[in-house]
Amino acid sequence: MKKTIFAIILCMLGSVVFAYDVLVPANVSCRTDKTAPDTNKHDSSKLSIRSDNNAAKSWIKFDQLNALENRQDVRKVLLRLTLYESRAGSNYFDVSAVNDDYRQNIGWAEREITWNNAPANDTASNTGLLANAASLVGRVTFTDGVEGQQFFVDVTDAFKADTDGILQFVLHNSSALIQICTHDQSGTMLGGTIIGPEAAHPTLIVSYPPLGADWPVPEVGETVKTSLASLSWTNPEPNDLSPVTCTVYLGTDPNRLNMDKFSPTEAGVTTASINETNFPKSYDEVNGRLYDNTKYYWYVDCCIGETTIPGEQWYFFTYDNEPPVVNVGEEQAIWLTDPNTVNLVGDVKDDGLPSDPGTVTVKWTLTEGPATAVIGTPDQLTTTVTFTERGDYTFTLTADDGELKASASVRVVVGTNSCDASHLQSGEPYNPADVNEDCVVNLDDLQILLVDDWLNCTDNLTDCL
Repeated sequence: MKKTIFAIILCMLGSVVFAYDVLVPANVSCRTDKTAPDTNKHDSSKLSIRSDNNAAKSWIKFDQLNALENRQDVRKVLLRLTLYESRAGSNYFDVSAVNDDYRQNIGWAEREITWNNAPANDTASNTGLLANAASLVGRVTFTDGVEGQQFFVDVTDAFKADTDGILQFVLHNSSALIQICTHDQSGTMLGGTIIGPEAAHPTLIVSYPPLGADWPVPEVGETVKTSLASLSWTNPEPNDLSPVTCTVYLGTDPNRLNMDKFSPTEAGVTTASINETNFPKSYDEVNGRLYDNTKYYWYVDCCIGETTIPGEQWYFFTYDNEPPVVNVGEEQAIWLTDPNTVNLVGDVKDDGLPSDPGTVTVKWTLTEGPATAVIGTPDQLTTTVTFTERGDYTFTLTADDGELKASASVRVVVGTNSCDASHLQSGEPYNPADVNEDCVVNLDDLQILLVDDWLNCTDNLTDCL
């Protein structure tokens, strides 16, 4: 059945206008099967993906994109896919877009497509597509997927590259047999709740930029310091008669009625200073900054003439705590004869945060090398380590401020003697003439050569007779 584009518009009432997303359902989809390469598999409510000898790939097509208005203004496009059957374990599958300039069989129908005629399919491969005919747009990964679970793949680049209003996606190269809902599947379940059918179908979520304030700084979801000095944004374009005026809301409660409200006196303003005057409830006047470890919401409502454009909900987090800075010094090399211990000396600097507990704990651990090494006091910055076995060791000092951790590691080389320790540390081979590997080429090496090889014959024909 042919489907048409429909939009979900968040709000458009009188002079109040919000941004909106457009949902574009797939027009057609179908799986293909390598074991029946010339057989159409439309008789299924599942899009199958598998990579073994029973390989299956699935195609999804959107062919009414030219009906979208202002395509040049689209900011982001996501492909939404819904899991038809639960799949335990760690799983993945790839999503590729058939290139816009690949024209073979782009008019395929649900009851016509097969393994052998599907656009861009490499019919000899269980997983791949024809080179230069399709482009990977993303990999979906999930663990213990449940029926009705949805995945979102960013296909913005493929959307913007389209010139004919037709976008085709291929689901392929999976870790196991994975089933996705088709464009005409009757719905699925998620936790006992019915999804669908339209909510379960492959769908493009086409996002347009807001009609009002845009490009917030801090960005949505960004973590900033409490010393953040201002909020900034871009205004919509004014008309010839009316400039843009703004009202800025900031608070820990997303309800505008409970937020601080600041209205710049001048038109065209695109920044608001964060201080006690503009945002008194949001501002820690004792410390002269925002409150730490807090989620803040903010809006910028714009007005052009008689038209009010409420801002989108933006938010950011404050967090001042930095992880400790750990230093453990230079690597060391010793040998077992005497002494067989080293001192590990660490240094940790911290900002004193968080305020609770506000103290840093440290711990030395052996992370590489023989387990026979004994750390004297692992919870102290300076400690000794005793060795009884030759080896290449790594010790790691970890500092924990109660919220964040940081580590640094140091190498300690332990040889049987100084010569052995030197070569173990550098990794350089011994001189070929240093037969006894004592780091000196002398008569001892010559004697060994002479004794070991004295009168040895290498003439296999006459035995030196």
